[in-house]
Amino acid sequence: MQTDRPTSELSAVLAIERECCGRLLPLLDAERSAAAAYDHAALLACLREREILQAEWQRAAGRRRELQKIVGPVVAGQDAELVATMREVAREATAVRRAQRVNEGVVRAALAQVTDLLSVMQRERPDSRYDGRAALTGAGLSSVGGRWSA
Repeated sequence: MQTDRPTSELSAVLAIERECCGRLLPLLDAERSAAAAYDHAALLACLREREILQAEWQRAAGRRRELQKIVGPVVAGQDAELVATMREVAREATAVRRAQRVNEGVVRAALAQVTDLLSVMQRERPDSRYDGRAALTGAGLSSVGGRWSA
């Protein structure tokens, strides 16, 4: 990237943003699937990878904003290819943000289901607890030996 050529650098930064968006969309799909399936290991792996990609994307977006101020709308408006790339990046960023909102809803719904389940268990069996082997113990349980396994 040449610092004396802000439009060239802007094109390079836009390419980085597009790459980030392209990598984020399938990752967000995997994250959503992991959350819906209660696959905690897969969800954590997705979140770790997404955190890295998000940071890369944020750095690129920050640099793009700086370069857009330098280049200005007049110069950018004269380069049809650059304008088209900027529109494509904006479209892809919108798709990523939408997928992130959907994922937030899925995670919130999953958390609500777990919270509801735990509330019902606590209300119906206040003395029940899971032990270290994921066996439910409590005085009011009717299974053999006063316990049952999940």
